[in-house]
Amino acid sequence: MTKIPQPAQYLLRVDDLCPTVHERRWRRLAAIIREFGIHPILAVVPDNQDSELRNSPPDPAFWAQMRAMQAAGAAIAIHGYRHQCVQRGKSMLPFHSHTEFSGRPAEEQRQMLRMGLEMLRAEGLNPRLWVAPRHGFDSNTLAALREEGIGYLSDGMALRPFLREGVVWIPQQIWSPVERKKGLWTICLHPGATTRPVAEDLRAFLSRNAAHFTSFDRVVKDYEAHEMSANERIYEAAVMGRLRLRRSVKKLVRQWQA
Repeated sequence: MTKIPQPAQYLLRVDDLCPTVHERRWRRLAAIIREFGIHPILAVVPDNQDSELRNSPPDPAFWAQMRAMQAAGAAIAIHGYRHQCVQRGKSMLPFHSHTEFSGRPAEEQRQMLRMGLEMLRAEGLNPRLWVAPRHGFDSNTLAALREEGIGYLSDGMALRPFLREGVVWIPQQIWSPVERKKGLWTICLHPGATTRPVAEDLRAFLSRNAAHFTSFDRVVKDYEAHEMSANERIYEAAVMGRLRLRRSVKKLVRQWQA
């Protein structure tokens, strides 16, 4: 079984990428990626229909930029299909009540996934893994991923990749740069929320830790995924419980302030 890395290793994941991504904030984040020569996971929405991701006029150079970053070592992830999170269904990671995929019939999910993959491939991209909008996916989603030849996803609370329902999960546990002592940690950022202070926080973190950043390709090479041990399942349940509690408290605070 692959050992937990020590010192810690990091992956950077950028979500919500589409032609109408927030142009100025994404340009700032992309410049930092180039500055430090890291190889992120780029989670691309194939056919964005989410008005919240329409932050700039459509960029005619967007797809060429994705192809260039892929050629430079970034891994392309398929980020849902249209990013319309209107479906109610029980997700394997129960963080949100509305998602895009969870709860839909198996064949419908497979059709959505297939169409999304075809769109990305038509743009010259090679999707290597799955990133679910709002962490929303279920067993039908995993079956569709296996059937469509996508054997990896980025999600889950663990310190190393693990195998579940025939898919390798590369853990994604933090949403800002945080120094850890051991484990594989994926930092998830959203361009629309990458203000100047957030970008400078990332730059400062990379200045200290760039040597400890890895890539999807390296993770696939270095880790042999196994089912979680009993201790790892306990750790997963504890972390997810804390995250759910934190989200519930934030929701109550927002309701109280409204």
